[in-house]
Amino acid sequence: MMTKFSFGNAKNPNVYFDEENRRHLNSMRLAFSQVAQALAIEGKRDSAQQLLRKFDAETNEKNFPYGMTSNRGNQHNYFSYLFLQACYASGELKLANKVSVSLLKDLKQGVAYYKSLGEAMSDDQFFVNAENAYQGKPNSLANKQIAFVQDILTCGQLIEAVNKMEKDFTVAKK
Repeated sequence: MMTKFSFGNAKNPNVYFDEENRRHLNSMRLAFSQVAQALAIEGKRDSAQQLLRKFDAETNEKNFPYGMTSNRGNQHNYFSYLFLQACYASGELKLANKVSVSLLKDLKQGVAYYKSLGEAMSDDQFFVNAENAYQGKPNSLANKQIAFVQDILTCGQLIEAVNKMEKDFTVAKK
């Protein structure tokens, strides 16, 4: 992965990646995340960090950001979450911060958009209503919001998971 793998034009800021090509890049992000995570578990943190930095250097955040709305249940953001886990596991904190900021920004923007499709309510109420809608129970979501229930729930779950990961890392660091 460090010497023979080719990223094509993924670091060129002038290249546009359509959904299909982003899906392929996400597969690469997943592979790098999994190998880096395994290296960190084996105690090879330096190798894991180098691998994560390699992926970051070979892809351009302008055209392939860490946080990006996608269909398929926020799959793009989920793969970035796994990459973030590998960053924390390896101790690559500078990159972890970059990924976390991008990811949380996109997820929170997604929640704000979904909330704007219906009546005003707190985030807690919104997620409870989304869970109820998902389970076919009575809820206060608008029909426009019901269409996005799975994406609403994955946004909430990923925000919670990222916040917990950051909190756990901060506590473990002390």
